Amino acid sequence: MTTFASLDAVSMVPSPPTPPSDGHLRVGTTQRELALEALRNAAADERITFDELEGRIPRALHAVTRADLTSVLEDLLPAARLAELLDSDAPAGEGPGYTWDDPLVLEREGWKELTVAGPWVVPPFLELHTSIGGAWLDFTEAVPASKVIDLVLMINDWGTLTIIVPEGWGVDTGAAQAEASYVEARGIRTRAQRGKPRIILRGRTTGQIKVRNPKDSDRRKAEKFLTKGRPGMPELPPA
Repeated sequence: MTTFASLDAVSMVPSPPTPPSDGHLRVGTTQRELALEALRNAAADERITFDELEGRIPRALHAVTRADLTSVLEDLLPAARLAELLDSDAPAGEGPGYTWDDPLVLEREGWKELTVAGPWVVPPFLELHTSIGGAWLDFTEAVPASKVIDLVLMINDWGTLTIIVPEGWGVDTGAAQAEASYVEARGIRTRAQRGKPRIILRGRTTGQIKVRNPKDSDRRKAEKFLTKGRPGMPELPPA
């Protein structure tokens, strides 16, 4: 809790934050993952920049004690919320995609396009592996588990990535590199509307990246894909 130094008639000067008395206690995976979620939410709300997010993530991942995590989060969370996080035994989520080092991998090799559509729960961490067939990811009916979705691209051999997002979602393509072609995100804002998720694209592709809101042709494609039973679609968390 912040304490205050002596007051004069003009101003109040806060003293440095008092470190928690149990700051020497060691933290585990649960506390680190909850800290990462708090950092992603802060970036989504633009309380920190994405450069700051990238700088704080390693500190949270390598935190050993409560004091380590406090130094990462103390300017982002009220004291009571920070204490609740440090005391928590409940994981942020379970299964692939809920930890930084165990992303949900979407993978398909060869000439066929990897297609994802329909209802599914989107965990915070995704990794996309495709080849020349590229990928078509439709988030129209998806249920996001986090305000920020980290999507790492590993697309080889000129594969094109198309991302369909609902109105209000944000997609940040600034960290994605399309080596020989282009990134197109017409009409899609980097910052999401309040309460909507934000996808952060990272990684590299030798092909194209296209991001848009759904068109009639996208809806027809999704309906046809679902009618056929989602052929080739990886196993995903159900909505």
